[in-house]
Amino acid sequence: MDKKIEMSPRWTRLVKVEELEAGAYYVDAYCSPMTSEELRENNLDEKPILYAFAVFDQENQYILSYALEIRKAYRYNEEGGEEEYVGCFLEAFCPNSQFSCKTYKEVEPDFDVVKNTVLAYILEYDAVHKMLAYDQETLAHQSNGHAPAGFRVNVNGEIIDDGEMPPEKKSN
Repeated sequence: MDKKIEMSPRWTRLVKVEELEAGAYYVDAYCSPMTSEELRENNLDEKPILYAFAVFDQENQYILSYALEIRKAYRYNEEGGEEEYVGCFLEAFCPNSQFSCKTYKEVEPDFDVVKNTVLAYILEYDAVHKMLAYDQETLAHQSNGHAPAGFRVNVNGEIIDDGEMPPEKKSN
């Protein structure tokens, strides 16, 4: 069966601007050709992406992405009530889940600030390994220890794609 993945405009409009090396990983950096003002005015309903960073391993296999989203959120005001605001949020997109990494409430960071943050996560905090481990843990928790169709749970509790195993070793 041929799977067709349709990406939303928030991803397809991005333009590759840089290729980086970060330790054991390669990182492709992308920017939106639209200004943040245009994205806020015309595209806020889709949580537009201003900058994105796709992380690949040494074999050039995609691992995960980081993206700076612009979106509405709520915060507590001085009176103790909630107020809506538009902020920038650095998100990690793993194979099975999405995680918030950093919130920029008052200022919109420029490309270099976000790039340096992502590179620091990768190089100084081993974030790729940690995010993938947490992603597996989240998937296992969501499936209550039972693997979804086409997957299996190994002895470590990791959910493994049965398609990656030789046919004679696939679980039933």
